[in-house]
Amino acid sequence: MTELPEDIQETWYNVTRRMQSIAKSNGLSVITLKILVRADGEPVTWQVDKHLLEPKSLQTALLDLIDLNI
Repeated sequence: MTELPEDIQETWYNVTRRMQSIAKSNGLSVITLKILVRADGEPVTWQVDKHLLEPKSLQTALLDLIDLNI
């Protein structure tokens, strides 16, 4: 198993895994994450929403726009 950087705390692994699990799609998506954390910064629970951008022709235009600004 690849070692994670020391700045990623073990209590955040499940949040990170959840984000990775929904990241792939057949197009562009907007992923929104809300996390309830304790005072010490430990995540308690989270809500993830994913919205696929439609139509695909707009996805291409958006990618072209982003590429121009890099």
